[in-house]
Formats: sequence, C-alpha cells, structure tokens
Amino acid sequence: MAEPVHTCDVAVVGRGLLGSAAARHLADLGADVAVIGPGEPAELASHNGVFGSHYDESRITRVLDRDPYFARIAAASLGRHRELEERTGIEFYCPVGHLSVSGMGDYLDEMLANATAAGVDCDVLDDVALAQRFPQFRFGHGMTGAFDARVGGHINPRRFIAAQCEAVRLQGGQQIDAVVTAIEPESGRILIGLSDATVVKADQVLLATGAFANHLMIIPKEIDFAVQEHPVVFAEVDDGVAADLADMPSVICKRGDEIGESVYLLPPVRYPDGRNYLKIGQSVGSLMTDPATMLTRWFQSGGDAAIAAWLHEELAMLLPDVEVRSSHVVPCAVTKSPTGRQFIDRFPDSEIYALLADDGHVAKSADELGRIAAHRMLYGTVPTEYADEDYRLVYR
Repeated sequence: MAEPVHTCDVAVVGRGLLGSAAARHLADLGADVAVIGPGEPAELASHNGVFGSHYDESRITRVLDRDPYFARIAAASLGRHRELEERTGIEFYCPVGHLSVSGMGDYLDEMLANATAAGVDCDVLDDVALAQRFPQFRFGHGMTGAFDARVGGHINPRRFIAAQCEAVRLQGGQQIDAVVTAIEPESGRILIGLSDATVVKADQVLLATGAFANHLMIIPKEIDFAVQEHPVVFAEVDDGVAADLADMPSVICKRGDEIGESVYLLPPVRYPDGRNYLKIGQSVGSLMTDPATMLTRWFQSGGDAAIAAWLHEELAMLLPDVEVRSSHVVPCAVTKSPTGRQFIDRFPDSEIYALLADDGHVAKSADELGRIAAHRMLYGTVPTEYADEDYRLVYR
C-alpha cells in the first residue's frame, strides 16, 4: 500500500445508517474518527459497485414491537433524534405517529406490553374505533389497532446519515467518500486502502458494510447471515391527496407471520424529483439463495414483479379512495443473523469489529446500535444494560 494520507483512532467502514451512527457515538466518546463509504449511485441499474438500502426519503420508525429488545433499542434511538437535529441543524425525524393493526391478539398484547415497558402510551382501537379515527383506511372486520401518537412515524434516512456525519465533523472527525478495497495490519495498526488510491491508518476498524459484508474481500472471516429480498412500491399521488393524508401515521397491517401476510405503509412524502410518493413494502421477505452471485443483480433489478403486484393490491385495499398517478418498484434488502440479534463483536486476533445484520430494524434503531458498538470498541464491552454474549459473531 501507499503511505497513509489519513490517520485516525477508529475507521468506520460503511457510511449508511449504522456506520454513521456508530461514528457519531465514537466521536462523542472522544475518538478521532473517519467514516468511510461511497455516495449514492447515480443510476442503480448500471451500477456495479456496492449498494445500500438507505437511498430513500422515508423509513418507518416505531417503538411498537413484539420483541422487547427491539422496542427498547428503538425507544432509546428515537429519544435522541431531536437533540441530534438541534446539534447539527439537519431535520430528519417526522413523529407523525405509528399505527399497528392486526387480528392476532397475542401479537397486539406483546406489542402493547413492550411499549408500556419502554415508556410509550398507546391507544387501543377496535375495528369501529379504527374506522372513526382513520376513515381513509379499510382494515376490515375483526382488526384491532395500537396507535402511538407520540414518537412513532418515519425518518428521512439520507438526512439522518447527513446529521450523523455532520456531528462527526463538528467533533473534528473525517468523512471520506470512497470504497474500501483492502484492510491490512501493519506494526500494531491497520492500513485501509481506498478506491481513490489513498490510504487510511487506524488503531481500530469497524465494519458496518450491510448486506455486502461477505463480498467485499475485506472481512477477516465470513460471517453467518441471510439476506432477504424486499421490493418496495412507490405510488405517486397528487398534491391534493398528499394534503388530505398529511396527518397519516406510518402503518403496519399484520394478518400473519408469513410472506404475503403483512405490509408496512408510509404517508406521502415529497421526493427530490418533486413528486409525492406513498410507500408500501412487505414485512417478511423472500430468502436470497445465492447472495454472492445475486446481491448486485438484485439491486440492479426492478424487484420481484409478483410481490410488487400484490403490494399494489394491498395499497388499493387499504386506501381505496386514493388515486395513484404512477408507480415504480425499488429493490431493498434485509440482513438476518441466526441469533436474531445484531453482530456487535470483535473479530479474533485483530482490532477489527463488526456492526452487522440489522434484522430489518435499522431505521428505527440505528442510533442506539451505533452507541452499543462504540462502547464495545472503546471500553471492551457493550453498555451495562446489554450483554456481550447477545452480540457474538457467528461464522460460516
């Protein structure tokens, strides 16, 4: 490698939701940080490099979850969003409320108990009350809603990342727009080669490289995780519809736990092309059988046509009076670990760490996961309210 042109205490590889959040918490704890990653591709279909799933203006946030751990880390994350906005001057958080609707009594009971434990009060609405409170929706007979009007809603993931990186900059850290091509130990430190032919030297490295973690030739040892395919439908509505739905919460409608039984829906948001889009996606994705071969192709594709058709049908059923002017499909991916928790751990015999396997919860929990990773790196253990063994790496 060439001589280093950047030096730092910690290099965070991956400039997505998790990597940017970890970089900010590392900087807040006094580390000299460089957060490294490429910008958004200009054109997905022709891009042959790495992809992220944060190329968007709206991602669902909620404390409501049937798993108490995910409710807890979401509540911690959302509780810090306003302070980060104030610190950086970058707004990204829209607490318009979150509504989870289901006919599964145990699912609702578990969510409500976990919300209460996390300090979030919810309104419980039967099918009659749902129709009165949210007349724009058609959820059907026998469905019950849990409505959090206070902290749930959505974030702008692009602006969330911008805010985290700005907080790093304000602490004297660096943001480097490049792809990492090599990581090599040298004399007790780590050299990181970049696509622009420059080199970073760091004491520690954090890999927050998402679904591409095993496919960049930089991971010390391949980890065990699955990738799920999640096509997302963007449905364009006119300004009048967007105004009518201005007070719409983010929504999950869950009829079951299998593919084709649960969707999420986000209110209209104006995108950089000047158009307003509702967004609907599936809660449970299909397993990608060969990520090494298919991952890039998936992000270059137009998604799964059959799932997209079903999502259009779900949107028409849930919002029957809304006229959609046009629509398009964007592929997204979710990483799932065999433990059901994230990998926040050190690779053996190195100062390289992992923050990987988001399990589909990254948008609502990224800030807290970044804090956990920062503590693990700088103090050798996760914060006391968590347990190291829950985040151990599992290898292939």
